[in-house]
Order: sequence, then C-alpha cells, then structure tokens
Amino acid sequence: MRILQVVPYAELGGTEKAVGTLSRGLVQRGHEVLVLTPTGPGHIYFDGLKWERLPDSPWQRRARIRRMAPFFDLVHIHAARELVLSCNRPVVFTPHSYYNALDRFAVRLCAQSATVICFTEWEKGMLQRLGLGKLAVIPNGLEEVPLLRKPQTNTPPRIGYLGRLTKDKGLDLLFRELVKVQAPYELWIAGRGKEEKKLKALAAALNLPVTFLGFQEPFSFLNSLDIFVLPSRTETFGLALIEAMSQGLCCVAADVCGLGEILGDAGITAPHSRLGEALEEALQKSDLRETLGERARQRFLRYYTEERMIRETEGLYLSLV
Repeated sequence: MRILQVVPYAELGGTEKAVGTLSRGLVQRGHEVLVLTPTGPGHIYFDGLKWERLPDSPWQRRARIRRMAPFFDLVHIHAARELVLSCNRPVVFTPHSYYNALDRFAVRLCAQSATVICFTEWEKGMLQRLGLGKLAVIPNGLEEVPLLRKPQTNTPPRIGYLGRLTKDKGLDLLFRELVKVQAPYELWIAGRGKEEKKLKALAAALNLPVTFLGFQEPFSFLNSLDIFVLPSRTETFGLALIEAMSQGLCCVAADVCGLGEILGDAGITAPHSRLGEALEEALQKSDLRETLGERARQRFLRYYTEERMIRETEGLYLSLV
C-alpha cells in the first residue's frame, strides 16, 4: 500500500512519537509511507521516513491533501479534525483528542465519513454517543524494550512525572494532594511547558520536596523512580504511562478518560481528590509497589506493544483498501 500520514504539528509530543513508530513499522512491512507535517522539533520522531512539509494555512492544507490523495491508497489524518475530508480514497482519522465541548462538536461534525481509530473502549463509547459509527479500537504501542529497571532503594521513595507542564496535565492538583501525604517522598518532574514557572512557585509555596529536571531521556528517568504518577485533568491516551508500565513501575493515575481501562488491575487509579491517599498507600507498601510493577509490565506486553499496534492498524488499512 501507499499510505499518506498527515500530522498537523511537529512538537515533542505523543502524537508525533506514535505516528513515527507506526510509519516505520509499516515501511518495515513493505508499505510505502509519506508523512505530511510542518517543520518543528518533533521531526526527530520521523527520522528515516519520507516526509513533505504541510502548509500553515488550513485552506492550503486541505488543498494539498486533495492534490496528493489520488497518488495514495489510503490517507490517515491525525488530530486535525478540520482536515478530515472526502478525497476519493479511504480516510482513517485518529482524534488524539482531549474532548472538551468544542472538540466533541468538531469531531462529530468532521469525522462522520472517516473510519475513526479510538485508543480505548471509553473513547469508542463516547464517539458512539456523538453519532459516529465507523470505529475501531487500537491502542497506541511502544517498542518492546528490555526490562531495564531494577527494584529501587531510594530513601525516601521517589515519585516521578514525565510529560508536558501544562494545565491539562493536572500537576497543580497533584501538588495540593501531596500536602496531605505523611510518608516521606521526593517528587521528580521531567519535562517543560508553559506552566513551569507557576508550578515552581506553587511547589515552593506548599513547601513540597519537588525537583524540576527539564527534558530527560524517558527510560533513564523512569528507571530511577519508585512510583510513576499521571494526575491529568484529561488525557488522550497517556504514552508516558505506557512507558512506565513497560519498565515495571508502580503507576498511580487520575481516574479520568480511559486511564483506568489502560491500567486495569496493574496500577492504582483514583479521583483527583484521593490521589494523595493513593500515593500514601503506595509509598508505605513496598510489596504493593513491586506487585503492581510486575503486573504493569505483563499488561504492557499483552496490550501495548508496537508490534500489536502496527499489526492491527495494517489490518484495518487492508480491510478498507
């Protein structure tokens, strides 16, 4: 197959990473893939792939896709619901969406004719309620990296967060919950974002033992932790959560969107108002941390590998072409 992958941004995010992983896997299976994307730092995820520049104007973008579509067997559009259009070729759309009210309306309006890939059954149910009918559940996947992590002996135990420092990631909510935690701990935060200055000020005001590390190599960072936490207000999928699971980490996440479905019984999910309680339990019970870490690794191998994502996406493509 000849496949056109359309990515509307090129930042250092999960969407770009997932598209790069999928595209390289499809090329290895003998397909021809072209990534249409703007320029940006996220191009590191497209290394070794053929790509062309996506224009900045929405109208120019739509015109470019229409001109290119006849030369491909299938068009896969990521995130940009405004670009989902009829182009006389099968169109697959992955929302990568946070689903606020405006976004739900936009997806319902634009994606009726496309085959939509959902990451979780939770997302599928929500899109069904919006009136969309052509839906497939295919979770994101990661390369099956070796288990590098060894049981940690950090004193005190180390909690870590990996991701963007933005409001939707809920770190301010986490900080206010950590005030309630009595067990000793350290919190290490890896990432950058527009909320960084505010978060540093809040951590100082609450007198929390927080260290901001900036960008870090994900697996080296994760392998230094005892507990991974994801306190998001809303979450498309949570690629960092899967990375933590792949390394056998005890994971604690906010009970939002499909995070509880992703973790299953291999971690702890709790409402934001009980994140402190959940972390307290994990901090005090090292045996619980190890048990959940082992379950997380096995759950990753069963559901969230790169091989499974590529195989199932390829199967969907072939059913449409």
